[in-house]
Amino acid sequence: MVNEDDLRGRRIYVGLLAFTSLVGAAALLFYPGNEGLQGALVRIGLVLGAFWLALPTKTRPSAWKGMMSSWTVPGLIITALLIPRLKFMFPVLAIIVGIAYFARPRSRK
Repeated sequence: MVNEDDLRGRRIYVGLLAFTSLVGAAALLFYPGNEGLQGALVRIGLVLGAFWLALPTKTRPSAWKGMMSSWTVPGLIITALLIPRLKFMFPVLAIIVGIAYFARPRSRK
């Protein structure tokens, strides 16, 4: 596992790469015929910018610091597998949520 100090140092490089990619995409606006490269640079710049925001700073830990648990990876895999089928599974999920809501134990007053 990479420690937080190394990630803070790499944050600068990720930010520079994101900025360079977006500036390159903006420069390609003046040269027609490079729409594919321009689109790729925009996407790369946006993703690297999102990574840059998630990396730790001196005053803030990394964004995923409190998120890691034993359920994170299986939950992400299950979510990735179910998203394409979600519109067909929505009624089933709604029924399960409804049953769980009404079948929960009541608090005593």
